[in-house]
Amino acid sequence: MIIQLILCTLLLGVVVYAWSERRRSPAVAMLSSVTATSALYLVWVPAHASILAAWAGVSRGVDLVIYIWVVISVLVLLNLHLKLRSQLELITALARHIAITDAAARYTEASRPSGGHEQKAA
Repeated sequence: MIIQLILCTLLLGVVVYAWSERRRSPAVAMLSSVTATSALYLVWVPAHASILAAWAGVSRGVDLVIYIWVVISVLVLLNLHLKLRSQLELITALARHIAITDAAARYTEASRPSGGHEQKAA
């Protein structure tokens, strides 16, 4: 009973967080809400997790939940990796653009005559 209360508190926290983030990322908020709500149901009716596990060919309901959790975790890690890689590519492109712009500005300053004091050839 104590673990059910702890899990429910954590899962309700996920639902509240998903609700607060729904404008920023509606798909992730919806998926998080559905997953947390399903988990809440399975926390309070664990016999249904066993029925789903038997239907899926897994021995116990808790094993099925752990397998699903591992798959979701791997997908989240892949998503984070892809976003991080995209951010690094964007930073690289930005740094390259700044370096090229800075070099071009220095080149044009160096090639300009200095202040109108040109020497005439004799």
